[in-house]
Amino acid sequence: MKTTWPGDPHEMWAEVDDDGADLWVPGPDDLPPHATPRDLARNYLVVPAWWHRAILVLLILGIAAIVAVTGGIGLDWPSYGLFKRVLAVVLIVIVAGGVLWAVVTYIANEIRWYRARPEILTIAARRLSEHPIPVWGLFVGTIRLGDRQSGPNDTPDDIVFVFDLRVPRERLQRQRAVVTAWVEKVAAAQHTNVPPELGAAFGDRWSIHCADVFGEQLRGVWMWRKGSILPYQVLGMALADPQTAEEFTDDDVVFLRRTPKDLRRRSRIGRP
Repeated sequence: MKTTWPGDPHEMWAEVDDDGADLWVPGPDDLPPHATPRDLARNYLVVPAWWHRAILVLLILGIAAIVAVTGGIGLDWPSYGLFKRVLAVVLIVIVAGGVLWAVVTYIANEIRWYRARPEILTIAARRLSEHPIPVWGLFVGTIRLGDRQSGPNDTPDDIVFVFDLRVPRERLQRQRAVVTAWVEKVAAAQHTNVPPELGAAFGDRWSIHCADVFGEQLRGVWMWRKGSILPYQVLGMALADPQTAEEFTDDDVVFLRRTPKDLRRRSRIGRP
């Protein structure tokens, strides 16, 4: 299978002699309980953290603060003409209205979530008990996707490989060995950690099935685009089957509420 990806990923399974026996990989037993709504609420992040949910409020408050600092302090109103006064009042009303709307919307959504929370947890716990699909994310700290910037100082996006932990341990170790060897091969062939060919191949997509890039041996393994300013998450339970799903993103996974530092350290390829 010919691809436009750098490093010839479709040949890596045959090229890599290492079966990954020395590589650490987690197992399904490494995930905490999720059988009851209480277990799920205690151990997993069923919905984004509060600051994710309040991002619009925080953004509008930031704009309001900037307007207040740059235009609302030390105004010499008597020296302003009628047009400038009206314009300033309109701007203040718009900003104040936006802040009020954002706060009211956030509070209403939080009340709605609080009321729906028991039912959501019950449905999710039942779904995960009937069809448990543990997954593991391997963060790439060696190369990045330079076609899009999401962090301070135009930091490129990161890459995360997501593995299906239902496969036998030996196969999972070899899958990790293959993607690790490919990442190292691409990194060694470049003078930059943001290979342009990699960004071009990934395109505007947020997730790519590795079976389409590496071959059927990596069915169930996915490559995700991750914003560099966001924390990377490691262990979780999938709500969709990564083996058969046409699309598989972080919206389809319930991740751990808290990730130990040691687990985060083990779940990465290289260091940025």
